[in-house]
Amino acid sequence: MKLFGKKVIDWGKMQEIPEGERAGKACEAVAHAMKMVAESPLQKMSPADVLGTKMRGSDGNLVHSAPPIVLVGDDTVDSPDRGYEALFTEVDMRTSTQKTFEIMDVTGGVTFYQQIEGESAKLSKLPTAAKVAVQLLRFTGGFAILDDWLRFNEFYKIDELTDNTVRRWYDQKANLFWGLIESLSSGINQAFQTDDVTTINNAAAKIVTDLEAAGYPVSGAPGMYIVCHPNLLMRIYKALAASFINPNANNNQIVWPIRGVIPTTKVSASHYYVALPGLKSRRGEWQDLTTRPAQRNELVLGADHVWTGAYNGALAESKQFRRCALT
Repeated sequence: MKLFGKKVIDWGKMQEIPEGERAGKACEAVAHAMKMVAESPLQKMSPADVLGTKMRGSDGNLVHSAPPIVLVGDDTVDSPDRGYEALFTEVDMRTSTQKTFEIMDVTGGVTFYQQIEGESAKLSKLPTAAKVAVQLLRFTGGFAILDDWLRFNEFYKIDELTDNTVRRWYDQKANLFWGLIESLSSGINQAFQTDDVTTINNAAAKIVTDLEAAGYPVSGAPGMYIVCHPNLLMRIYKALAASFINPNANNNQIVWPIRGVIPTTKVSASHYYVALPGLKSRRGEWQDLTTRPAQRNELVLGADHVWTGAYNGALAESKQFRRCALT
């Protein structure tokens, strides 16, 4: 059995395990593999590796020096959609006894005063602010492993069901987090101006100035991400390429640091996003996908295997995102 291109179970060795224990051992192995997938860091691939050589043009270093494409693992097919993790700061709730965590909408906080020698420090009070409470969402599913599958070595059926379960888990999780961004109001819309380079520059500048005006401490040129539908990758990298060739009267240049491009089918192909990661974008992880002890089900002559996990997230500040028009 393989999950996302990695071998999880050697069914040949499974013959050495008593028949009654095989299903449980298989699920334990998958649960262990899922933990490894969840803990694996986001990888960044060279655009040339994904987009091919046709984008290189006259400059052989054009694509190689462009911002990376953010993926997980090294296979564009066998990798789950986890690009949102680059935008949402993780809040580790796995050992917490609380079902919620809070995102405080604080734009004040500590104020620093010049201190005269011997003078007591002036302590600031945490200002009263709105809070966004993020409560865990638990998701549960599963399937039955029939006795005859194990008896007649029909392990491919377990492979297919397990692979489908795991992929649907990550697909649903991606739907939730990308859905938070897609559901942001029209207040984050960025009008198209001249070309994509100008539009991206305007969007990044708008994010920084809006956050500064709201009282957030941000640097003058923070690293941004661009999120787009895969159909727009060529268009985005055509715009990014202008920042890696000698400027002339016929081109423009992106002046903001772009940390990476995140492709996902979960956003519309009618626009793309410029996003500032972290800050008030939070992702709570209460429980990674795991299997529960098998429950015997004589009605189907097999055992029911339940998979469950818990997570949730929130965007407490929409000013971190700009939704850029194409025309």
